[in-house]
Amino acid sequence: MASEPTNLDEEMADREETPLPDIRIIKDPIYDYIEVDSFICQFIVRPQFQRLRGIKQLGTSHFVFPSASHNRFEHCLGVMHLAKMMVEHLALQSGLGITERDSQCVQLAGLLHDLGHGPFSHVFDGQFIPKERPDYDWKHEDASELMFEALLVENDIDLPRKDINFIRDLIAGINRHPENDEKPFLFEIVANKVNGLDVDKFDYIARDTHHIGGNKCSLAALRLIKSSRVIGNHITYSNKDITNVFLVFQERWSLHKRVYTHPASRAIEYMVVDTLLAADPYMKLSQQIDDPSRYIFLTDSVLEEIERSSQPELAASRDIIKRLRTRKLYKCVDSLHLHSGDEIHWKNMVTSQNIAREANLVREAEAETLSQREVTADDIIVDWSFVHFGMKDKNPVELVLFYGKHKPNMAKHARPEEYSQTFPHDFAEVALRVYTRDRSLYGLVQAGFRAVQQQCLTTLTQSSYKTPLRATSTLPESVSTSGGVLYDGNPFTAVPPSFSGPGSPRNKAPRVGGARSGLSTTSSRESPSLVDERQGLSTLGPMTKGASAKRYWEPEDSNVNTLGLQQVKRAKRE
Repeated sequence: MASEPTNLDEEMADREETPLPDIRIIKDPIYDYIEVDSFICQFIVRPQFQRLRGIKQLGTSHFVFPSASHNRFEHCLGVMHLAKMMVEHLALQSGLGITERDSQCVQLAGLLHDLGHGPFSHVFDGQFIPKERPDYDWKHEDASELMFEALLVENDIDLPRKDINFIRDLIAGINRHPENDEKPFLFEIVANKVNGLDVDKFDYIARDTHHIGGNKCSLAALRLIKSSRVIGNHITYSNKDITNVFLVFQERWSLHKRVYTHPASRAIEYMVVDTLLAADPYMKLSQQIDDPSRYIFLTDSVLEEIERSSQPELAASRDIIKRLRTRKLYKCVDSLHLHSGDEIHWKNMVTSQNIAREANLVREAEAETLSQREVTADDIIVDWSFVHFGMKDKNPVELVLFYGKHKPNMAKHARPEEYSQTFPHDFAEVALRVYTRDRSLYGLVQAGFRAVQQQCLTTLTQSSYKTPLRATSTLPESVSTSGGVLYDGNPFTAVPPSFSGPGSPRNKAPRVGGARSGLSTTSSRESPSLVDERQGLSTLGPMTKGASAKRYWEPEDSNVNTLGLQQVKRAKRE
């Protein structure tokens, strides 16, 4: 039996009801739940944004870190969420005049900032397009603006042109329309060009760390958002969070060092690029960046599309993909790590052509024992990776402004002695790696690279070169070793030129060159002229048959140092 209506029921029925806000809640592994209002949601449900589900956040890294299969769609939702949190927190500060329109535009900038990424993220715009269209200065940010315009037009979303320009400038981090008189600090939320501390970085550090199996690290970002404050038109942070700010930049460096530039991941990147380059004459992939109606379908699935095809024009691409699927990757034969700026001394000499030339000289010198074919420049990849804390070679913490508890309206830069004596002195480095596409040429390419490497070192002077050239030497002072003993070859990867095994060398790591210097030891097969060259440190020319390649890989011999000194003394007497 139904109960009689009470006076309260009648009173509530007479009231005019206010509808609940149209909010959607999205489950997220980093922030638990993300709230999205109807205005933002109308952009999420469009094909131009849904496309990001098919583009992995870390490009090829999921081939090395299997759980790192998250995509740009998730990342953009996270950036939008953090942008909303920060702008709402700053709106609580009196005098800033942040409006609802400001909040919506900042959220949209966070949501749409990666709209233009191509297959495998930075592999497409950082490697493929520059190689296929070298005269076209194109970045994924250009495609983001193109896709944003297409999203508005094709879905009949009416936004004022002033707001469209504002959103595009927020994504760029630069106010390119000063006549619109926007609030300067808002441009530091999504893409901070002042010091690199922005919500884009907050999210990808937390999300990427989580998906590679690391600890959940979103709490530092949330704390920094809560401590943010606008002073002098810049976003500043509490001086209690100086260490937290540094940890954000340090984690960025760590991810680049351990994950983004992982040797195997870089090898796979080059395999994907070679696949796309081989397919481009038939599929016209590089032309699709100019047409949003075609670019919308260009995602990571392009590899599966090539695999499914039976077109003979794609046979070369299919062969590379088969190697990738069966883990027959391009091999890294050697690597160096240089101070930022020192790479300019190397780039002109460390080329695939020079390495191939030296490798073939080694092949001629060891013709009796080697069966490998001649090495070509196309067999070799010279890879340069620039790893830094977020602001190139600068300390990013010194670019961030901080305020104190007792003077919350005064901001200043922190001095190093105020936060730590153990922070690094260098904030950028360059990793040089050499790969071979043909795994059977591993030993030859390594020998060729180490020959070029020693030629580079003889041209360097310590006054203009930051990376140390010397290490402790056991040789007498009369024998000069200033040619750079730190770079005479990595003993953990050293192999004979004949090495062509299917995997990495498993033999006992030999000691390279004896006495820690590739320029300090000679073998019985070397000519006195080469000894004189080493003693005088003249530039090493191409290897001759009298200069055995064994100095790059020969195992330790108890007599080798004595023999080397005897030949040096003999050469001096003569």
